Amino acid sequence: MFERFSTKENAKIATVVANIFVYELIFLSVLMTGYNRYFFYYSNGYLVFFGLYLILFILFGRLFDAFDVGGSTTTDLFLSHSLSLFFSNAVIYLVLCLITLRIIPLRPIVLMTAISVFTSAFLLYLENNYLRRNFPPIKVIAIYGEEHYGLIDKLNNVNDLSISVVHSIDLKDLDYDRLDELLEGVNGVVTLDVHHENKKKLFKACYDRRILVYDVPSITDMLLASSDILHMVDTPILKINKYGPTETEKIIKRIVDIAGSIMLLVLTSPIMLATAIAVKAYDGGDVFYRQIRLTKDEKEFKMVKFRSMVMHAEDKTGVVLAKEDDDRITKVGKFIRKTRFDELPQLINILKGEMSFVGPRPERPEIYDEICKDMPEFRFRLVVKAGLTGYAQIYGKYNTSLRDKLLLDLYYIENYSLISDIKLLLLTLKIIFNKESSEGIK
Repeated sequence: MFERFSTKENAKIATVVANIFVYELIFLSVLMTGYNRYFFYYSNGYLVFFGLYLILFILFGRLFDAFDVGGSTTTDLFLSHSLSLFFSNAVIYLVLCLITLRIIPLRPIVLMTAISVFTSAFLLYLENNYLRRNFPPIKVIAIYGEEHYGLIDKLNNVNDLSISVVHSIDLKDLDYDRLDELLEGVNGVVTLDVHHENKKKLFKACYDRRILVYDVPSITDMLLASSDILHMVDTPILKINKYGPTETEKIIKRIVDIAGSIMLLVLTSPIMLATAIAVKAYDGGDVFYRQIRLTKDEKEFKMVKFRSMVMHAEDKTGVVLAKEDDDRITKVGKFIRKTRFDELPQLINILKGEMSFVGPRPERPEIYDEICKDMPEFRFRLVVKAGLTGYAQIYGKYNTSLRDKLLLDLYYIENYSLISDIKLLLLTLKIIFNKESSEGIK
């Protein structure tokens, strides 16, 4: 069984190496033809840049999850490779300018980026199809409790996963005496809303048979995931002590928020002006929409957005979440929502200290109170400032369940680092092009 996994991993490594080799050839070809006159004095310059480009693409590739060939959709991989190539080429261009002490022509680097992006689309399509055809998803069974939040339907309806659910069993109907028969012929088990005592039995059975386990964590599991192991006595003790950024990290985070918001307000001012004109010209209504939201410690603030709905949209409906194909959203609103231009005025909220660049998305007080009635743990999200983007926005969708959003936000809070903030900010560029991330509630 595990020999097949190893073979698939080897195949994935081979595709990654092949892609990098092709990108390196394109890079060196452009370097030698477009910028050759800058290297006549340094015979080993090409070798140095070959190594630098390799390091850059691997770093950005890991950042944008560009190496999961056979495990992600071709579209998702294409976006990851395109962003990795863009940033790698941008850094290379800056290095060339610094070495030559001049602004060198942009045309060769732009041409190189275009050729590499088109080549990646062709390569990824062939590689993904090859891996899926020769190494199909592994067979798993799903064992679920009462509150599995439709995850089994999601797993069954998505074809681009590395696992395939061949059978699902309600925990109430599980016969532990028939586990051997149940686990025969499968490579893994997915557990959803399975309580501790039942997990112990299942995990032991899977461990004995060396079968993979995919467990959907509870809120408690997510808090434990970031705990430290202490050796105070001869028994391991877990210490949960994260609770978000340290005081030093908060100061650094605030400095980054101030500097970043000022810079982006200047850089995006033409886009914001064009958006304001478009919103006003469409129906003559207000340009901005101010809404009461909650941030750290349940403090209220007025979040500013470009208006994407018709005027007085909630006069009849009251406070409700945006739905898929919501008829309250204007034509201009649909565009600025897809491109996230409607969020740009929140840079002002960040500058004022009401929000941060990265953190849980701020909820409206009315919706927050309703959620907390059914899920009191939802308030755990507010131990940090609300954010313009966040872990739940990157790895979830607009219509991801509230419980799953909470789990994603808790993972961010309990594993906070400045590096994770930088990564999430860069990954935000990727989701702008992902249609699914902006889908409304069905």
